[in-house]
Amino acid sequence: MTPTDHEYLEQFMAQYRQQELARLDTAKARLKTEIIPRLKQWGIIRVRGEYSGYGDSGCIDGITYLDAHDQPVNMDMVRAASHPEIENVLYEFLPAGFEINDGSQGTLTLDTQTAKVTIQHQENYTDTRDSTREFDL
Repeated sequence: MTPTDHEYLEQFMAQYRQQELARLDTAKARLKTEIIPRLKQWGIIRVRGEYSGYGDSGCIDGITYLDAHDQPVNMDMVRAASHPEIENVLYEFLPAGFEINDGSQGTLTLDTQTAKVTIQHQENYTDTRDSTREFDL
């Protein structure tokens, strides 16, 4: 018995969700065991990443490393050594499709003290309002 298109699609989506969860679990583990301990050594309490996307293209626009007083930490040396690694892990937390069509933007915050990632996300969309007018002549 061959699966129907609907059954095939359900299987495909279930596999996709499993892969996404596995990637997210890997990112969480790397943050917890590798990255957060290193950030704490450098006195970093929070990492804030601003992201945006639209028209099928998107990225993390910038990452700021903050101390206990919410002030930027001078990360010139550290950033050169670790920034791409941290950025790659943070990408795993971004909402799927944030770059599609009208896109979206937001802020992702990693708190090294609570070991939590928080995303403040805004979606963009185009709204159309239709109307009809009729005139008697």
